[in-house]
Amino acid sequence: MAEDEELLQLLRDSGCLQVLIGFESPSLAGLDGLEQLANWKAKKFSEYRRAIERIQDHSVTVNGCFVLGLDGTGPESFDEVWRFVRDSGLYEVQITILTPFPETPLYERLAAEGRLLRQDAWEYCTLFDVNFRPDRMSVTELETGFRDLAERLYSTEFTQERRGRFRRQLRTLQAQQQQSISGS
Repeated sequence: MAEDEELLQLLRDSGCLQVLIGFESPSLAGLDGLEQLANWKAKKFSEYRRAIERIQDHSVTVNGCFVLGLDGTGPESFDEVWRFVRDSGLYEVQITILTPFPETPLYERLAAEGRLLRQDAWEYCTLFDVNFRPDRMSVTELETGFRDLAERLYSTEFTQERRGRFRRQLRTLQAQQQQSISGS
């Protein structure tokens, strides 16, 4: 969508205020193999920041979503998400924990690998509870890292900083567009 100028203009002109994008991970380690058929997100990884910029340059905010506990990621992933959100200019962010819903391919794979903590435990399918053993960190590290990252990302100060940056960039763009129209 970020590559389609006409679509971006239509979104802006329609009054669209926000799009939600499942980035899943700010690192290739978390993306590689996530989509087993095409690995599309891993192929697009290098374009993440530019996509955010292009969409937000059209007055549409981006709500970036990240999944913690992905295979291939360890405790470093919490700081990676933090840095990506801070440096990318995302207006909004959502974090969740990898959740193996019963009867899904993820659930079946983790069950076959002996990594599920509780079988058929729908009560742990909240996106915020851990019901599996991560491959590169402990359950406690995932729970603690998630909690600590949420506190940083959703603090009043950081939320105001993210949103303020977007508003300042938007005002600058609007001023540049106005100058361009006046100069024509």
